[in-house]
Amino acid sequence: MKRKYLASLVLGMIVVLGTLCATIEIAHAQEVDENGEPIAEKKESPTSLLKTVGQYALGIVGVGMLLISVTKTFGGLSYPAARLSLINLLRTNPNQAEMVARGMEGTFGEAIGAAMKGAAMVGTPDPVMIASTTTPTYDGIGSAVAQRWGALLTKGKLYLAAACGGFVLGLSGDSFPVVSLLLALLAVACFLRVFLYKGEVESTIVRARHELIPEVDRAMSSGRYQFPPPKQ
Repeated sequence: MKRKYLASLVLGMIVVLGTLCATIEIAHAQEVDENGEPIAEKKESPTSLLKTVGQYALGIVGVGMLLISVTKTFGGLSYPAARLSLINLLRTNPNQAEMVARGMEGTFGEAIGAAMKGAAMVGTPDPVMIASTTTPTYDGIGSAVAQRWGALLTKGKLYLAAACGGFVLGLSGDSFPVVSLLLALLAVACFLRVFLYKGEVESTIVRARHELIPEVDRAMSSGRYQFPPPKQ
């Protein structure tokens, strides 16, 4: 709900500001002098074309790269539903739970899958051996997942700066840069999406460590997990 509310708020701001800016631009185009005669258009400076191209290029590149980052958040991350599904599988079919978890790339599930794979390589249902493998593996992969999202957000700051820079460059022109403003607002919305998703991923990694790893240990030491045959 919070994501939908934020997206609706940002979209509303873009529509309102875009309408306002378009109105200002039209009013500016219809300016007249004291005698009611249209004011002659100002001659464009030699650098105006470069500024126009530059502001659009910065905005489009910044938004485009941020949209690529946003696509990595598609599908959402419903921790309660994923947690319930994995717990049910761990208690009924741990091997299938491992496959499902390993397919949840970029989330806590990736760390769960890696922890189960590492414990499977031990080749024994001994609870002590399993616990000594799953927790360190989970911590290592979980940290790596969080770091990947952190690196993506760091790049996102550069893309956001590019889009906002295009808007600032447009402000140096003769007319208000409506398109550059909309691109900058879209860049802000994309950046917020990645930022919020990153925080959610990090939070669920911490929660899953305490709520799911014990379930993994019990599932793999109870005899329900089918260990791969030992290498000859």
